[in-house]
Amino acid sequence: MSRRQRVALSLSLGLVLACGRGDTPKSGAAEAAAKADSGDAATGGADKAVVDEAAAEEARKRELQHSVVFADRINYPYVLLLPDGSKDAPPTPTRDELQAAVRAAFPSSLEDPEVRRLLAMIATEPAAAGAGAPRLAPGADSDGSDPAQYQRASELLGLYVDVVATHEVISPSVLTDLELTRGLSHEERAMIGERSWSLVLRGEYRNQHGVRGLRLLQTLVRVIARDRGALIHDPDTLEIVTVDEFADRRLRASLGNVADQIPVVPFPDPANAGLLRLATRGMRRFGSVDLELSGVEPAPRDLTRATFLLHGLALEMVRLGEVDRSGIAVSAPDVIEVDIDDCAQAYATREAAMPRCADCPESVEVHLVEREAEPQDPPGHVVARVVAPRARSDAEAYSQPAWVLEALAQLFGAG
Repeated sequence: MSRRQRVALSLSLGLVLACGRGDTPKSGAAEAAAKADSGDAATGGADKAVVDEAAAEEARKRELQHSVVFADRINYPYVLLLPDGSKDAPPTPTRDELQAAVRAAFPSSLEDPEVRRLLAMIATEPAAAGAGAPRLAPGADSDGSDPAQYQRASELLGLYVDVVATHEVISPSVLTDLELTRGLSHEERAMIGERSWSLVLRGEYRNQHGVRGLRLLQTLVRVIARDRGALIHDPDTLEIVTVDEFADRRLRASLGNVADQIPVVPFPDPANAGLLRLATRGMRRFGSVDLELSGVEPAPRDLTRATFLLHGLALEMVRLGEVDRSGIAVSAPDVIEVDIDDCAQAYATREAAMPRCADCPESVEVHLVEREAEPQDPPGHVVARVVAPRARSDAEAYSQPAWVLEALAQLFGAG
């Protein structure tokens, strides 16, 4: 297998939500109905049975869209753009070299449980899809950890490491996009095209203990990026940031600062002229579907409050998606409650002016419905629409824009 094929395979594996469903196949109901209407008496009964069966299958698939599941394991990569413009690829760092960089970064914390877990994660080769327990690399117990105990826990499933050509994993249009590179200096942006080689660090982990696997992966990324003078690319948000910005926005233990992790992007709402839909980017790293709220007024106040709602819901999804010790995936409840404290918690590292009210519930109930993939979605990742609970949203007279206004008023007040 060529390097290009291997890179494409590794990133595609790293960018697939383990339990997400793909596009729904097209039904044969219309074709069968045409046959049933052809007037052929000899086959009419059989055709009607085919139509009924196809209709039942369509109904089953529509119902399945209301069942949102979380990933039982998460694969998430970061791409480190190396300051190496040579023609030949630099050597891929060994696991021992990565561990040495971590030890050098935390010389007084080598016995800290988090540092020991990170060293064990680095030492573990990722398991092939469906291959069971992760495999510890030779000498993986050199840091003093217990390999057998580490395998049994299976919270941290391993680390993939490779050096690849930058153009194979990052589109040239991303490298020149002023918005996606807004945190870079003028000099960094001007020289970014010369970073012709990148280091891919892809962590495999489960949503347990506050998504500890993601936090450890981000610690490794910032240690290696700082050590090697690299810029950092996020494949889901498409941003390219400095190591300082990456460190400032990292997921922090017990804070739940998902607003630092998950951008919310506006798009025109094709179902409601003049209105917008807001979509999250990056929920894959938590093992969750991305979220889309349509029917939002373009007024700045409504957009801000709708963004607060989505980030509060994102935090709830992180909590709901935590798998148990057996590694079994879980499903989202039919009705999810988001309250003002969720929204505030999502902005724990910021001084966001969260609206408060004395005469509103400061909470709202929502329901999620998976939708078919669209071109602007993260590749291979499921997006779910945020709507009212089914008792309301299933009704023929349901209005998404009207419900959005009510939901925002329930959370933040009408004033």
